[in-house]
Amino acid sequence: SFEETVDEFDNHSSFPTFKNNKSSCIVDDPIHMRNCSFQSQSGWDPANASNYISWDPYGTTTCEICRQDKDDHQILICDECHRGYHMYCVRPVIVNVPTSDWLCSDCSTDRDDENFDEFMETIQNDPSSLSKFLSLPFDSPDQFVSNHKYELELFSPSTHAAKRQAIIGSNRSIATVNVGSLYFSKNVNKGDWVLPLPLSCNSLYSSSLASIVAAMKYCGMASYSEELVYPVEYGATKEMNDASLNTTRIDPLSQRNLGIFKDFLHNQRKGCFSPIKVVHDEKIGFSVEALAAIPRHTLIAEYVGEVITAERSGETSSDSLMMLLDTGNPKTSLIIDPTRAGNFARFLSGINNRCCASRRKANVRTRRFVMDGKCRVALFTSKKIEAGDKLNYDYNAGVEGKTVEEWANTGFYDTSNFY
Repeated sequence: SFEETVDEFDNHSSFPTFKNNKSSCIVDDPIHMRNCSFQSQSGWDPANASNYISWDPYGTTTCEICRQDKDDHQILICDECHRGYHMYCVRPVIVNVPTSDWLCSDCSTDRDDENFDEFMETIQNDPSSLSKFLSLPFDSPDQFVSNHKYELELFSPSTHAAKRQAIIGSNRSIATVNVGSLYFSKNVNKGDWVLPLPLSCNSLYSSSLASIVAAMKYCGMASYSEELVYPVEYGATKEMNDASLNTTRIDPLSQRNLGIFKDFLHNQRKGCFSPIKVVHDEKIGFSVEALAAIPRHTLIAEYVGEVITAERSGETSSDSLMMLLDTGNPKTSLIIDPTRAGNFARFLSGINNRCCASRRKANVRTRRFVMDGKCRVALFTSKKIEAGDKLNYDYNAGVEGKTVEEWANTGFYDTSNFY
């Protein structure tokens, strides 16, 4: 059944590296240790004692938030004040070890003069920049609604089904229908993906696009992409994304759903996005919220970004890595990293998959599938979502019941401290 196959590889990956069977996170990592010996301080060591004595100034570090001396492998040291913080105590929670300098909230001065709402307002006041950043075929978001007014009214929930059927016909064998330059779901069978119905309100549509662009720029993303990107410097090529090399067989997607997915990509290029907005909270970080009701099995986005090898994944501190291809070899296994390029899929929230109440909040799933011989990853709703609901999914579905080392090698995120 559809529900039995969708989680074939529902895997949000981080591939943290390990040293001496410990995560190379922090206090135990010699890169982050600031060992000081007697010799280094005085320069005089006639007994050669420095070869036998060393001092670790962080050996008794406790978390400044919970004040507990535990989970040393999950304590980050601020590069300015040198105080320690558990990755799960800071807000937002940090799920992957930063590869560059990290500052605590007391020492960080980033964007003190402009919060996210102000940043988004600045972005929204320049409509042409939205269209340019998203590579849309119109100069201003307002043009999308005016250009597709007829189609949007025809498929509006307020339009009587009989009127709509009289115009588009009653052929029950086709999954989608082309009206104007957009595709719409027509006959939804069990197991079919559903095309998202775009927002028909100018202000909501413009606000949606502004939130996407603002979130991407605010967190440092350089470009929007609707396709997987293969940067030469990361050593991953398009040819390496060969689905036949995967260690396990990827359940095939039906030809009907492949067709629906291609229509979904066509709509995106026309500016037809899911009815969502990206919101920001100082304690939780970014999340995605529905602006209108979204039916079950509706496609939300393709998970895209720069493709890197698993071997190189330790070079990024991204908290949004996704497994693309698992060959069993880190030199050829591929990861999607949306740090520099991608779309809003990276902002969907993860649930605490160790808590039953939190698992019930999951309303989105991922599906890895093959198209033209290449692995792709799509996100879709697993239940009906109402306006105002946040979109959540399980980062670690498919890798439960494994050891910490096995989790690391299959892309496990510790979500036990997620809300």
